[in-house]
Amino acid sequence: MTHPTPRPSALDLRALADSAQALQGELLLSELPRWSADAPPWPAALEPLHWTAQAEWRASPAAAPVAGRSEARQLWLHLSWQAQVPLQCQRCLEPYLEPLQDERWFRFVTDESRAQAEDELCEEDLLVWVPRFNLAELIEDELLLALPLVPMHALCPSALPGAVRAAAADPDAATASDSAQASAPEQPQRPPPFAGLAQLLANHKR
Repeated sequence: MTHPTPRPSALDLRALADSAQALQGELLLSELPRWSADAPPWPAALEPLHWTAQAEWRASPAAAPVAGRSEARQLWLHLSWQAQVPLQCQRCLEPYLEPLQDERWFRFVTDESRAQAEDELCEEDLLVWVPRFNLAELIEDELLLALPLVPMHALCPSALPGAVRAAAADPDAATASDSAQASAPEQPQRPPPFAGLAQLLANHKR
Protein backbone atom coordinates (compact mmCIF):
# COMPACT_ATOMS: atom_id res chain seq x y z
CA MET A 1 0.00 0.00 0.00
CA THR A 2 1.25 3.49 -0.87
CA HIS A 3 0.70 6.45 1.44
CA PRO A 4 1.18 10.16 0.70
CA THR A 5 3.60 12.09 2.84
CA PRO A 6 4.51 15.77 3.30
CA ARG A 7 7.87 17.15 2.21
CA PRO A 8 10.25 14.34 3.15
CA SER A 9 12.93 16.24 5.01
CA ALA A 10 13.14 14.21 8.24
CA LEU A 11 12.15 10.57 7.73
CA ASP A 12 12.77 7.74 10.17
CA LEU A 13 13.81 5.11 7.62
CA ARG A 14 14.09 2.31 10.21
CA ALA A 15 10.50 2.82 11.26
CA LEU A 16 9.51 3.03 7.62
CA ALA A 17 11.22 -0.31 6.93
CA ASP A 18 9.49 -1.85 9.97
CA SER A 19 6.11 -0.74 8.63
CA ALA A 20 6.79 -2.07 5.10
CA GLN A 21 4.92 0.96 3.73
CA ALA A 22 5.77 2.77 0.53
CA LEU A 23 5.65 6.53 0.44
CA GLN A 24 4.89 8.79 -2.50
CA GLY A 25 4.81 12.52 -2.95
CA GLU A 26 5.63 15.57 -5.01
CA LEU A 27 8.34 18.20 -4.85
CA LEU A 28 8.16 21.58 -6.51
CA LEU A 29 11.30 22.24 -8.53
CA SER A 30 11.31 25.79 -7.19
CA GLU A 31 11.77 24.34 -3.67
CA LEU A 32 15.05 22.62 -4.60
CA PRO A 33 17.68 25.26 -3.78
CA ARG A 34 20.65 23.89 -5.73
CA TRP A 35 18.51 23.24 -8.77
CA SER A 36 16.88 26.66 -8.61
CA ALA A 37 20.22 28.47 -8.39
CA ASP A 38 21.07 27.73 -12.05
CA ALA A 39 17.67 26.93 -13.55
CA PRO A 40 16.75 28.92 -16.67
CA PRO A 41 13.51 30.94 -16.56
CA TRP A 42 10.39 29.20 -17.79
CA PRO A 43 7.25 31.13 -18.82
CA ALA A 44 4.69 28.71 -17.36
CA ALA A 45 4.16 26.83 -14.10
CA LEU A 46 6.25 23.67 -13.93
CA GLU A 47 4.85 20.25 -13.11
CA PRO A 48 6.11 18.96 -9.75
CA LEU A 49 8.61 16.15 -9.48
CA HIS A 50 6.84 12.88 -8.58
CA TRP A 51 8.59 10.33 -6.39
CA THR A 52 8.02 7.06 -4.57
CA ALA A 53 10.21 5.53 -1.87
CA GLN A 54 10.22 2.34 0.16
CA ALA A 55 12.64 1.20 2.84
CA GLU A 56 13.20 -2.46 3.70
CA TRP A 57 15.37 -4.70 5.83
CA ARG A 58 17.59 -7.35 4.27
CA ALA A 59 19.71 -9.96 5.97
CA SER A 60 23.40 -9.16 5.75
CA PRO A 61 25.13 -11.74 3.50
CA ALA A 62 28.27 -11.46 5.65
CA ALA A 63 26.47 -12.16 8.92
CA ALA A 64 26.56 -15.70 10.33
CA PRO A 65 23.45 -16.97 12.17
CA VAL A 66 23.84 -17.04 15.94
CA ALA A 67 21.77 -19.36 18.15
CA GLY A 68 18.98 -17.47 19.86
CA ARG A 69 19.56 -14.29 17.88
CA SER A 70 18.39 -13.00 14.54
CA GLU A 71 20.82 -12.31 11.72
CA ALA A 72 22.26 -8.84 11.32
CA ARG A 73 20.10 -6.68 9.07
CA GLN A 74 20.90 -4.08 6.48
CA LEU A 75 18.70 -1.10 5.71
CA TRP A 76 17.91 -0.51 2.03
CA LEU A 77 15.94 2.21 0.27
CA HIS A 78 14.35 2.09 -3.17
CA LEU A 79 13.75 5.49 -4.78
CA SER A 80 12.06 6.26 -8.09
CA TRP A 81 11.19 9.68 -9.49
CA GLN A 82 10.24 11.50 -12.67
CA ALA A 83 10.13 15.15 -13.69
CA GLN A 84 10.25 17.56 -16.61
CA VAL A 85 12.92 20.17 -15.99
CA PRO A 86 13.71 23.34 -17.96
CA LEU A 87 17.20 23.45 -19.44
CA GLN A 88 18.97 25.78 -21.83
CA CYS A 89 19.79 24.23 -25.19
CA GLN A 90 23.53 24.63 -25.80
CA ARG A 91 22.99 24.79 -29.56
CA CYS A 92 20.30 27.45 -30.01
CA LEU A 93 20.48 28.82 -26.42
CA GLU A 94 16.70 28.60 -26.00
CA PRO A 95 15.10 26.97 -22.91
CA TYR A 96 13.27 23.67 -23.32
CA LEU A 97 11.77 20.93 -21.13
CA GLU A 98 13.81 17.75 -20.62
CA PRO A 99 11.96 14.65 -19.32
CA LEU A 100 14.02 12.87 -16.67
CA GLN A 101 13.41 9.80 -14.54
CA ASP A 102 15.37 7.23 -12.59
CA GLU A 103 15.06 4.51 -9.98
CA ARG A 104 17.76 3.18 -7.73
CA TRP A 105 18.51 1.12 -4.64
CA PHE A 106 20.61 2.53 -1.79
CA ARG A 107 22.16 0.63 1.12
CA PHE A 108 22.82 2.34 4.45
CA VAL A 109 25.95 1.91 6.54
CA THR A 110 26.80 3.16 10.00
CA ASP A 111 29.41 5.83 9.20
CA GLU A 112 31.46 7.53 6.49
CA SER A 113 34.58 5.42 7.05
CA ARG A 114 32.64 2.22 6.45
CA ALA A 115 31.05 3.70 3.34
CA GLN A 116 34.50 4.52 1.95
CA ALA A 117 35.84 1.05 2.83
CA GLU A 118 32.95 -0.79 1.15
CA ASP A 119 32.42 1.53 -1.80
CA GLU A 120 34.88 -0.23 -4.14
CA LEU A 121 33.55 -3.68 -3.24
CA CYS A 122 29.84 -3.23 -3.98
CA GLU A 123 27.71 -2.27 -6.94
CA GLU A 124 24.94 -0.48 -5.04
CA ASP A 125 25.11 3.13 -3.84
CA LEU A 126 26.00 3.57 -0.17
CA LEU A 127 24.60 6.18 2.19
CA VAL A 128 25.34 6.89 5.83
CA TRP A 129 22.39 6.30 8.14
CA VAL A 130 21.11 9.24 10.20
CA PRO A 131 18.16 9.27 12.61
CA ARG A 132 16.21 11.78 10.51
CA PHE A 133 16.95 11.26 6.83
CA ASN A 134 16.47 14.09 4.33
CA LEU A 135 14.90 12.31 1.36
CA ALA A 136 14.25 15.60 -0.45
CA GLU A 137 18.00 16.28 -0.48
CA LEU A 138 18.70 12.83 -1.92
CA ILE A 139 16.07 13.37 -4.63
CA GLU A 140 17.72 16.67 -5.54
CA ASP A 141 21.11 14.93 -5.72
CA GLU A 142 19.70 12.34 -8.10
CA LEU A 143 18.00 14.98 -10.24
CA LEU A 144 21.26 16.90 -10.65
CA LEU A 145 23.17 13.72 -11.50
CA ALA A 146 20.58 12.81 -14.14
CA LEU A 147 20.94 16.09 -16.04
CA PRO A 148 22.51 15.76 -19.52
CA LEU A 149 26.06 17.06 -19.73
CA VAL A 150 25.21 18.97 -22.91
CA PRO A 151 21.50 19.89 -22.94
CA MET A 152 20.13 20.16 -26.48
CA HIS A 153 16.86 20.01 -28.38
CA ALA A 154 16.49 16.97 -30.61
CA LEU A 155 15.81 19.57 -33.31
CA CYS A 156 16.04 23.25 -32.48
CA PRO A 157 12.75 25.07 -33.20
CA SER A 158 14.42 28.39 -34.03
CA ALA A 159 17.36 29.48 -36.15
CA LEU A 160 20.81 29.36 -34.60
CA PRO A 161 22.48 32.67 -33.63
CA GLY A 162 23.72 34.36 -36.78
CA ALA A 163 21.62 32.22 -39.14
CA VAL A 164 19.25 35.07 -39.96
CA ARG A 165 22.13 37.33 -40.95
CA ALA A 166 23.69 34.52 -42.98
CA ALA A 167 20.42 33.88 -44.80
CA ALA A 168 20.17 37.52 -45.82
CA ALA A 169 23.75 37.58 -47.06
CA ASP A 170 23.82 34.15 -48.77
CA PRO A 171 20.58 32.09 -48.94
CA ASP A 172 22.40 29.01 -50.30
CA ALA A 173 24.87 28.99 -47.40
CA ALA A 174 22.02 29.37 -44.90
CA THR A 175 20.26 26.32 -46.37
CA ALA A 176 23.44 24.29 -46.04
CA SER A 177 23.81 25.47 -42.45
CA ASP A 178 20.26 24.31 -41.61
CA SER A 179 20.99 20.88 -43.08
CA ALA A 180 24.15 20.61 -41.02
CA GLN A 181 22.22 21.52 -37.86
CA ALA A 182 19.83 18.61 -38.38
CA SER A 183 22.58 16.06 -39.08
CA ALA A 184 25.48 17.08 -36.81
CA PRO A 185 25.12 19.05 -33.55
CA GLU A 186 27.47 21.96 -33.08
CA GLN A 187 29.89 22.14 -30.20
CA PRO A 188 28.34 23.79 -27.12
CA GLN A 189 28.90 27.52 -26.97
CA ARG A 190 29.11 27.73 -23.21
CA PRO A 191 29.52 25.31 -20.29
CA PRO A 192 26.15 23.72 -19.52
CA PRO A 193 24.47 24.78 -16.25
CA PHE A 194 24.76 22.34 -13.33
CA ALA A 195 27.67 20.46 -14.98
CA GLY A 196 30.17 21.31 -12.24
CA LEU A 197 27.71 20.52 -9.45
CA ALA A 198 26.71 17.21 -11.01
CA GLN A 199 30.39 16.22 -11.32
CA LEU A 200 31.04 17.06 -7.67
CA LEU A 201 28.07 14.94 -6.59
CA ALA A 202 29.22 12.04 -8.77
CA ASN A 203 32.74 12.20 -7.28
CA HIS A 204 31.31 12.35 -3.75
CA LYS A 205 29.24 9.19 -4.32
CA ARG A 206 32.19 7.18 -5.61
